Amino acid sequence: MWVKLSNNMVASPNFCMLYYLENAEMTECMTCGHSCYKPRTGRGKTLVAYKKLRYFPITPRLQRLFMSPRTAEHMTWHQAHDAVDGVMVHPSDGEV
Repeated sequence: MWVKLSNNMVASPNFCMLYYLENAEMTECMTCGHSCYKPRTGRGKTLVAYKKLRYFPITPRLQRLFMSPRTAEHMTWHQAHDAVDGVMVHPSDGEV
């Protein structure tokens, strides 16, 4: 089974906007007017973006980690452990 690890989004060269969802078909930035794709040279027909933002969705990873009771126990330890006064074992032991 193939799992998609990241989502690629095209960004404006000046980081003014992301070309994502309703703006995915745009080719120029609404703020600065700069093209988001490099000029085509040669015979290449594919568009090459100046900047790409790679987004790694965390939800599927957390779902897989919590599927295993053994891993879930380790991930919830900070809430379930007994704190000793004056001893900081985990940042959750700090003052509120």
